This record gives sequence, C-alpha cells and structure tokens, in this order.
Amino acid sequence: MAKSVTVTLGGRSYEIAALPIRESAAWRRRLAGPFAELTAALQGASGIELTRLGDLAGLVQTLSGTILGSVDLLLELLFAYAPALVRDRERIETSAFDEEALVALVEVLKLAYPFGALTALVSGARKTPTS
Repeated sequence: MAKSVTVTLGGRSYEIAALPIRESAAWRRRLAGPFAELTAALQGASGIELTRLGDLAGLVQTLSGTILGSVDLLLELLFAYAPALVRDRERIETSAFDEEALVALVEVLKLAYPFGALTALVSGARKTPTS
C-alpha cells in the first residue's frame, strides 16, 4: 500500500505519494549535495573566532551562497519529489508562501526518510500484553 501525505500550498490541497525505493533513493542523493555543502562550510567554521571581524566576514561569505539560495533550493527539491505539483507549479509559485513550501518539504522528508514508521514498529514490538 503506497503512503501519501496531503499538503496545502496557496490555499489548495495536494496529495503527494511516496516514491518507490529506487526513485526515493535517487531523490535522497540529490538532497545530499546541498546538505554536504552546508555541513562542509560549518565544519570549516570551527576554527573561526567570532570576535575577529575578518573571521566573521569569511564565515558570512562562505555560508551566504548556501543560505541565500536555500528557499529556492528547497522548492526545487519539493517539485523534484512530487511531479504532481509540477503540473500546478505556476499557480503554486504565485500564490503559495515560502513557509507553506517548507512545511510541504518536511512532509516529503517524512516520506523519503520513514524513520517514524520504524520507531513505531520498534516501540510496538517492545510492548508486552497486559493480563
């Protein structure tokens, strides 16, 4: 049974179905690139002294490209996971808000990384019947 979530974008509800394993894996690999860039930038910042203006400016410059484009990137990842949204992309981009897109992406992440289901299975397995 395929799982899906319903999200609201620009006042309209959309159903997003979970992708099959191979497609979901490809989407997760696409997601890994931007997160790897951000992680690398943050790891490089470990030696930065925030009280030194030069260090702080370097950190801002390093992170600015990733952060400034992050909302657009998140929207692209949402459309990449949910082809049904692409058919209505123009309406979504002109009537939905960034926060709605972020909430929708969080729901997509739950489909792509179904750890909640795993947690439920494990905690259900630990329960003992009461007599």
